Amino acid sequence: MTEMRPPPLDARHFRACAAALAVWLLWPGFVFGSSARALREYKDGKYEEALKEYQQLLERKGEDSRLHFNAGAAAYRNHQLEEAAKQFDEAANASNLRLQGMAYYNRGNTLYYLGEQDPDPSKRGEVWKKSIQDFQNSLKLNPQDPDAKFNLDFVKKKLEELKQQQQQSQQNKPDQQQDQDQQKQQQQQSQQNQKQDDQKQQQQQQQQQDQQKQQQDQSQQAQQSQQQKQDDQKEQRQAGQSEDQKQQKQAKQSSAQPKESDEKGKEQEAAAAPAGQMTPQQAQQLLDAQKGEEMVLPANPKAKPSDVRRPLKDW
Repeated sequence: MTEMRPPPLDARHFRACAAALAVWLLWPGFVFGSSARALREYKDGKYEEALKEYQQLLERKGEDSRLHFNAGAAAYRNHQLEEAAKQFDEAANASNLRLQGMAYYNRGNTLYYLGEQDPDPSKRGEVWKKSIQDFQNSLKLNPQDPDAKFNLDFVKKKLEELKQQQQQSQQNKPDQQQDQDQQKQQQQQSQQNQKQDDQKQQQQQQQQQDQQKQQQDQSQQAQQSQQQKQDDQKEQRQAGQSEDQKQQKQAKQSSAQPKESDEKGKEQEAAAAPAGQMTPQQAQQLLDAQKGEEMVLPANPKAKPSDVRRPLKDW
């Protein structure tokens, strides 16, 4: 019975072996349940259905290394590399050395492709180191396996190239770092200049706003001052008119009040004077009536004759 060796996952010369499903499934006593259906689906290229069948078988007999190996082969063909690596890892614990060696070989293939998909060079190198170790273990169990020997040299070469790329990257890192620093400085300077321009623009805008506000305040103050001046003038005019009216009223009152007072006074004095005597007011009226008339002193025959010896006064 010949072994089933599936082609690699890509078109390169990396040799992949998905392991002899027919060999393990046709052993006496192994054909039971859905194992035949799983093999049929595998041969028909229905790898996903075959994997499900093997996983169902593992639920009933999970310690069977052959089922793990076959499940890993189906997962590998279906490009489910993480599941394939897990199943081949279980199959590598098989007591059968041939099955164990093929499990190492298939896990080495799987790890190589998993590492190739990792974008991190450091992590990729770590996975490839495990792949190399699996090929070495496979050759220990089967030193004459040409596929394991070929794949071992292939992965070692890829790992060496990766190391050289990392070293070159480390050597170029100072220059790259310098370029990055220069770019960073340029960006910072550009940001600083932009910030200064923004601040300057904000200051100009603020100055314009302050000037506009100052002009508005001055205009408002001028309007208020003008309005206050007009109000003061209006109040002064009103106050002047009121004062004139007040003075006119007082003048009218003062011109009319003495007559009434005089008449009242006369009546009161006349009422208060004793009978047969003139009141001071009546006496004053009499004197006023005699003003302008020639005053004649009456003769006083009863008076004593003046002393002739005394000189006469010259009027």
